Amino acid sequence: MTVHYQEKELREKIQSIVSNIIALRKKASKFIPGKTIIRYAGAVYDAEEINIMVNAILDGWFSSGKYTLKFEAKFSEFLGVKNAISVNSGSSANLLAIAALFSQQLPKEMRLKPGDEVITTALCFPTTVNPLIIYNLTPVFIDVEIGTYNPDPFLIEKAISRKTKAIFITHTLGNPNDMKHIMDIVESHDLILIEDACDALGSKYNGKYVGTFGHLGTFSFYPAHHITTGEGGMVVTNNTLLGNIVRSLRDWGRACTMPICDPVHCPDNECPRSLKNNAKSIYGLPEDYDKRYTYINIGFNFKMTEIQAAMGIAQLNKLPMFIEIRKRNFKFIYEELSKYDNVFILPEWLPRSDPSWFAFPITIRKEAPFNRRKILKWLLQNRIEAKLLFTGNILKHPAYKNINAKIYGTLENSDYIMFNTFFIGVYPGITEEMLEYIVTKIKEFVNSHKY
Repeated sequence: MTVHYQEKELREKIQSIVSNIIALRKKASKFIPGKTIIRYAGAVYDAEEINIMVNAILDGWFSSGKYTLKFEAKFSEFLGVKNAISVNSGSSANLLAIAALFSQQLPKEMRLKPGDEVITTALCFPTTVNPLIIYNLTPVFIDVEIGTYNPDPFLIEKAISRKTKAIFITHTLGNPNDMKHIMDIVESHDLILIEDACDALGSKYNGKYVGTFGHLGTFSFYPAHHITTGEGGMVVTNNTLLGNIVRSLRDWGRACTMPICDPVHCPDNECPRSLKNNAKSIYGLPEDYDKRYTYINIGFNFKMTEIQAAMGIAQLNKLPMFIEIRKRNFKFIYEELSKYDNVFILPEWLPRSDPSWFAFPITIRKEAPFNRRKILKWLLQNRIEAKLLFTGNILKHPAYKNINAKIYGTLENSDYIMFNTFFIGVYPGITEEMLEYIVTKIKEFVNSHKY
């Protein structure tokens, strides 16, 4: 019996054991109303993910390699983009998107410089704003609309000045922005557009996936998101030059932008992109210098591991199902709570939008006979997890009070959201039984207050 055949048999035994363990766990899990915590989000996986990760470990190559290449290819195919570059987190994806726009490889007219203004929203997650601060850009904060939690495109246009070079928008909780108007603004003012779609994988505007409209789009695979690799993210772009710059920055800033692979597939003396005899004339380096050790950007090491990528491959297979469950769960909650719109502002979305919801946001109206603290306390007592809508107005947080930034207009909605908005989960791990329990408890709370 050959070693290869023996290993194949052993791997099949491992897979069988893993499948049995997962089956046992599933059989043992039972929802007990009032005792089982209903999380707002979490990783949803089965034996498929565990087995492909085990195979990746047993293959013995742990940094980016064949699984990473396959994951990037499948992700690119799903979104219909030319370039998908895997990274170690959605936060790193945002940082790389901004870093790429400073690269000396870009034409001067496309390149950002310190002091340039970037329009963004005060309601955000910190890692949308942090790269702007790190690269000494000037964030220009505008307000959002309560209901969509996205900015009015007319407000974006009014905020443009002669220093404005880019717009960095977030599709909040998976709810697409008004991309038609935003793209019109981008084109008429010759601006760069970066889309933070970390909460919005699978959301569409006018039939097109968000994250693919702008020059760069970013995604996160943290366990709370639509698919997970534990930690991880992706930068996407249809611009080949930007794609190569992002790859370079992700991989220490090196000149080689060939897909990362193991030495078996990329032997040192056979690299199709080695500098060989033209090294000196291009970079002034020794003629035998390898492109993988030639640095043309000041970069990072933000690579994804093979284990993460392997999980991503299996998760992508489930993504269409995950999206449909999120939509179904959202629809159920929306229909059940619609009769309480006198105390709640329920989420709104645009006619051309087809959101793949990250969560279900609820804003308490001014005239409601209760406040957010009371309902959150009630939900917690009943083992229902709820979260605040990210930063609210980020400028109210200690870390951001003294940053170099501008505000266009008022941020009154972001302030109101900071005190009155929360969200509950719609992720695929929430069963119909759990959904019914959630809305029952919310109804009990509202009905116990006279209004």
